[in-house]
Amino acid sequence: MQTAGTPTPAGAAAANTSMLLPPMSKLLPPLSPLIPPGALLARGGIATGTGMGSSARADEALEQIGQGLKAFSHRTSDFVVAQAPKVKAAQRSAAEYMTKAAHELGDAKNRRSFMQKYRRWLQAGAGGIGCLVLIGWGIAHHHASQKAEKGVHDALQSMNLLGVVEYGSVSTSLFGTVSLSDVKWHVAPAVDITASSVDISRIDTAHTIPYYLDLSFSGITLPIQKIVAAGPGAPIPGTLASFAREVGQEGYNTLQGSLNIGYGLQKNTSVMTMTSSGNFPNFGNWHGKIQLGNFSPVLLDTATLSVLDHNVRGINPMTVFNIAQNVGRLTLQAVDVTLDTTGADKRDKEIPGTPMPQQNTDAADQQTIAMKENEARHAGLPDDQAHLAALLMAGRLPAFTMKSSGTKSLPITEVQIPLPRMMQRLDMTLGTP
Repeated sequence: MQTAGTPTPAGAAAANTSMLLPPMSKLLPPLSPLIPPGALLARGGIATGTGMGSSARADEALEQIGQGLKAFSHRTSDFVVAQAPKVKAAQRSAAEYMTKAAHELGDAKNRRSFMQKYRRWLQAGAGGIGCLVLIGWGIAHHHASQKAEKGVHDALQSMNLLGVVEYGSVSTSLFGTVSLSDVKWHVAPAVDITASSVDISRIDTAHTIPYYLDLSFSGITLPIQKIVAAGPGAPIPGTLASFAREVGQEGYNTLQGSLNIGYGLQKNTSVMTMTSSGNFPNFGNWHGKIQLGNFSPVLLDTATLSVLDHNVRGINPMTVFNIAQNVGRLTLQAVDVTLDTTGADKRDKEIPGTPMPQQNTDAADQQTIAMKENEARHAGLPDDQAHLAALLMAGRLPAFTMKSSGTKSLPITEVQIPLPRMMQRLDMTLGTP
């Protein structure tokens, strides 16, 4: 039995449901056609429930929503009706244009007519652009070449090489490579080392003393017999003179080929990396990389090169002392060298067949190799490495690869130690290509 004022279960459910749905004015934008206008909106929107009053209000709200959707539908239909003819006309024009174009270009005669009509315009435009590019490139190239020629002149002057090194012309690319043609290095009276071209690339312009540089020599000619004939009194670098004497004994008059050398200094770590590669047909080829530690930029100064020049007199003793100090700090950090002189070895083996007397017998060679192999074993090398080291020391290993691990270093003042000890100190291995 229920008392007055106590809601029935149906009424309680209706009340709870009404509280769960907020007014439509809170859910929809103010101007939305879905918001029922008038007295219904003033009463708080749509209420739901099971009572007759609630059903009437819901029907009224749904009717208002239907009228709003109907009005929106009419406006959309009017827009479509108004714009459809225009869209259809544009579509029809596009279809007609594409059909006509396909017909024109589908016929060979029409294609020729089209190309004849527009070819001259296309060629004129492309030609004009090409001319502008070439003119711009030519102006920039000329300007860069003028700057490069002055730079080469100043560099040779600072190294006291003006008159010692001559060249025909200087050109440069927009990518920074400077090229010298017909280069001659007067190493002694009537003795010239020539190169058809020398390319200078990877040029460091941030420092007065370049910290990195690459040189590429093409068409090199080394006059071996002329260098030998110049004699020990000629102002020829000792390394070049010794090389010429050894090669001259094998019957070479000249050597021709190409050479690449480069260096780069990592100032923050004081590591200098030097690279070299060369190819001289019928003689040999090589490529290698060496890293030096504790390298000072002082060693790149032109004063250092002046000390190495036999023609310079009156050198400051303090300069020599400073250079010697910095050289004494150098360490050999890493070695990676591949050398192949099978061409020279083949020529050397052909010499005993000539009237020249044979200096060493095979038995003497084998005895020398065995002795050096024992020395290498005593230095701590394994058998296979000891054998290769012995062959290399005896001059019987024309092609080899020498590489260090890079984990050990050796003071530069100790590089004259025997090869087996150097291999052990630098954790170096020998191999054949």
